[in-house]
Amino acid sequence: MLPRPPGKSCDEYPFAGTWQGAKYGSGEFSRRVVHAKQNTDAGKAFEGFYTYSRVLEGDRFLVWIR
Repeated sequence: MLPRPPGKSCDEYPFAGTWQGAKYGSGEFSRRVVHAKQNTDAGKAFEGFYTYSRVLEGDRFLVWIR
């Protein structure tokens, strides 16, 4: 477990909200302590992506990282 200083939170990739994330995946993920508000805002944006793109449980989607 990573220590979390005040104002920070743990973020991981693949995203926590996916079947490949830290909770459900094979254990192959990266994590980093990041600014808590930015992490929360990114999570909200990701939820917006799910809604806008109509991604449902079990749907596959592709992530491009630039």
